[in-house]
Amino acid sequence: MPWGHQHRKENAVADKIDRARAEERKKKGLPTEYYCKSLYWPERGAFFALSYGSIGLGSGSCHACKLKEADSDREKFKLDASLASFMYHGTKYSIHDYVYVSPYYFSSEREAEIFKGGRNVGLKAYAICQLLEICDTKQSKHIDASSVRVKVRRFFRPEDISSEKAYSSDIREVYYSEEMHTVPVDVIEGKCEIRKKSDLGPQDLPSHIKLRYSTGQLNDDSTSRKKKGKCKEGEIDSESAKMKEASEGNRLSTLDIFAGCGGLSEGLEQSGVSFAKWAIEYEEAAGDAFKLNHPGSLGDHAECGDADDCISTAEAAELAASLDQTEVDNLPLPGQVDFINGGPPCQGFSGMNRFNQSTWSKVQCEMILAFLSFAEYYRPKFFLLENVRNFVSFNQGQTFRLTLASLLEMGYQVRFGILEAGAYGVPQSRKRAFIWAASPEELLPEWPEPMHVFAAPELKISLSKSLQYSAARSTTRGAPFRSLTVRDTIGDLPPVSNGASNTSLEVLLMSTCHNIKYLIILTYHCLGACSIKVSLFRGSRRKSGSMDWLIDHISKEMNELNLIRCQRIPKRPGQIIYWPSADLIPWCLQILRRGTIWKGLFGRLDWEGNFPTSITDPQPMGKVGMCFHPEQDRIVTVRECARSQGFPDSYKFSGTVLHKHRQIGNAVPPPLAYALGRKLKEAIESKSLSS
Repeated sequence: MPWGHQHRKENAVADKIDRARAEERKKKGLPTEYYCKSLYWPERGAFFALSYGSIGLGSGSCHACKLKEADSDREKFKLDASLASFMYHGTKYSIHDYVYVSPYYFSSEREAEIFKGGRNVGLKAYAICQLLEICDTKQSKHIDASSVRVKVRRFFRPEDISSEKAYSSDIREVYYSEEMHTVPVDVIEGKCEIRKKSDLGPQDLPSHIKLRYSTGQLNDDSTSRKKKGKCKEGEIDSESAKMKEASEGNRLSTLDIFAGCGGLSEGLEQSGVSFAKWAIEYEEAAGDAFKLNHPGSLGDHAECGDADDCISTAEAAELAASLDQTEVDNLPLPGQVDFINGGPPCQGFSGMNRFNQSTWSKVQCEMILAFLSFAEYYRPKFFLLENVRNFVSFNQGQTFRLTLASLLEMGYQVRFGILEAGAYGVPQSRKRAFIWAASPEELLPEWPEPMHVFAAPELKISLSKSLQYSAARSTTRGAPFRSLTVRDTIGDLPPVSNGASNTSLEVLLMSTCHNIKYLIILTYHCLGACSIKVSLFRGSRRKSGSMDWLIDHISKEMNELNLIRCQRIPKRPGQIIYWPSADLIPWCLQILRRGTIWKGLFGRLDWEGNFPTSITDPQPMGKVGMCFHPEQDRIVTVRECARSQGFPDSYKFSGTVLHKHRQIGNAVPPPLAYALGRKLKEAIESKSLSS
């Protein structure tokens, strides 16, 4: 049956005829007829379009079985007879390749097993090694990944030396050594590429470096440029000379609904896959911020409805009639929207909201249906829904299942999962649920590979009593990069006082990275972040020692009592707070009266830790009370909160300081959106290459 917005009505009529026919057969006592239009693959958390050519139809061939066999075959270990290469988890490894090795193979014990106060101490990035030799296997009875051993040369990272060295170095920097090891193949986690710094020309990088696993040889750079590798998953053939940045005209025309200040659109645009041509936002200050940062989009934050395709209220009809004709002319028509994305209000789903059972919160939950109605009306090629983690379990999962069922009924392929933003270059813990949908003619995007170690478990979705699905692995056992800390994020910002209100400060840029010899080079499919102080959060690299303007480094003002309390909180982690007077102790911390402790309230951030989940109103007695600067007696500033979400320093917010905090707390972290955008771009390019 044809698919698309232009076929909606005829498909609806056909469905109605089918239902009537089924009822008629039932009345006549005839056998029930069944139909199949999707392949459900719970191990991949997805429903795929079912190709007519793959159904079999009496041929005795099972498409699902073939897919499972291919998956199983991909996992098998295969050793080349010449001992020059081997296949492992679908990836080919050859002599002189650079590989990731489990960090705990080189250190039997972690530095710390318990991660308190937002600390990822003890978690290590993969060790970087060069494959030198595949050892003789004549003595081995069984040839497998655990019995075959390889000789490697180890490279060291700045964090292997000291935390100070890690802070002052590029996160991609590695050091050559003469240290050799013999390791089993099963501790190898993936491939990377090492280049001399002198071989890399100047680059105008965005606020977060764009990365991809690949391979090469240090001693022959020309060879390494020709010799490409694969992602750890082994799913991407990286003959990527054809994979260049898309021009503006080739980007997906995108409608961002519940757009907020534009964090989701920012990351997707950075990935090169989309252009936010239209946006809808209810709050005026957030809508203004979106327009400031996406001047080419046609934003709308008017309260109105579509009187033609829905049951409209008199108020909505009146507001729609009052729209300027230019605004009406700029509204998209079916067929013009390639991609719809957005995060419907989450107040009713969020565990952070103490009032998630209120009438207003319940009304906000119903915005999911409004969001889905846009997909039904426009039928875009791609659709992305973002929400809080609790969305999948809210109301015993009924809202989540309704969303999936609605998209499947429209004919979409669907993928669902939960991701931890901290594993994608965001210096905070932020777990978010996502649902991808793609038309039957398109490839459904895969989930991005986590790039940073982060103290979070595997985020699983229960599909049945005995079956769970996780979109991404936990990175507690290793990832290409270390986690980003509070110090990485805000350590270079100038000090300000409680209630600072100067919205623009002139600052001196100081680069701390010098004499770098070797860098891990990964091109543009998976996400990482660069901790060079000049370029981590600034839109492009600028010369060290130059002057620049820092905006929104402003802080909420505390009252005198809370300021005194803040001043009593030690500036070194782990120290006990001494309260000289019982009157100073906040009511929520008076444990003798309550018999318990409210953890995290009136807390300071830890330089070596990460930020807690960013919220819309940072305050010491809020749901997330760890909001004081590590060394200064004040609440974190707007710019510091923006950095904790991964926004570049050039990103502008609108309204009062409260408005700005709200915009940041509601936003999707741009680095996470970037990672999703790269996988969408990859799916589009893969389809283009295959056709």
